[in-house]
Amino acid sequence: MGALYLMGDAVFSALPFSRRPHILIACLPKSGSTFLAETLGALPGMRRCRLTPAWGDREQELCQIRLSRNNHRRYVAQHHLRHSDWTQQLIGTYGLTPIVLVRNLSDCVVSVCDHLRREPQSSPMSYFAPEHLDLSEDELQEAVVRLTMPWYLNFCMGWRRDERALFVSYEDVVADPAVVMGKILDQAGAKYTRRDIEQALARSREKYTRFNVGVSGRGRALCAPAARALARMLDFYPEIRDDPRLVRPDER
Repeated sequence: MGALYLMGDAVFSALPFSRRPHILIACLPKSGSTFLAETLGALPGMRRCRLTPAWGDREQELCQIRLSRNNHRRYVAQHHLRHSDWTQQLIGTYGLTPIVLVRNLSDCVVSVCDHLRREPQSSPMSYFAPEHLDLSEDELQEAVVRLTMPWYLNFCMGWRRDERALFVSYEDVVADPAVVMGKILDQAGAKYTRRDIEQALARSREKYTRFNVGVSGRGRALCAPAARALARMLDFYPEIRDDPRLVRPDER
């Protein structure tokens, strides 16, 4: 029998995890995660599922009820999820395979600015009011660095604590998604053929045409104040300051 957990007035049992692959993509925003999750979910027998009860300005923490309900399915879940001791415990209890999807941080700043202007919405990473959209592009970039990037750095540093997590980058997904998918499936112990992967990719490319022109290097146009602010933050984390998945050589 699994362990008993108390939630409110209800007590339920967490059954031992099944041997079916449970892939958790913990991802930075604007890192190609929807395309990757959709493609993995298009594989035979796999499905996409949501392991958190809400979005918006709520942190996307894992929900134990949803984990239990999906325990005996093959699935891939995609969440902007920071690492914690409790999350690590749930990973072990429910046999999750954590895949950490990251992107160059300067590129992230530019993408977040674009997203704020195009689709402003609430977020757990930072609070932006409508009047912030009246800022100049340089001012908005610096605001995103100072207000949003601390969440990104917490995400990156936290997941480094999980020695079993597989880190993959946006740039790798853009360059060769089939290779990235193969690595993820191997990590999860999921057996699929190259043909399965190519067919899933073809279906996703029809649906997510924007990702077909994924661009790296936009962060090279970061304004000087924003670039300095980001570099100063990275000074406090020498472990990732030279990580090529997060910082390009010309940004150091």
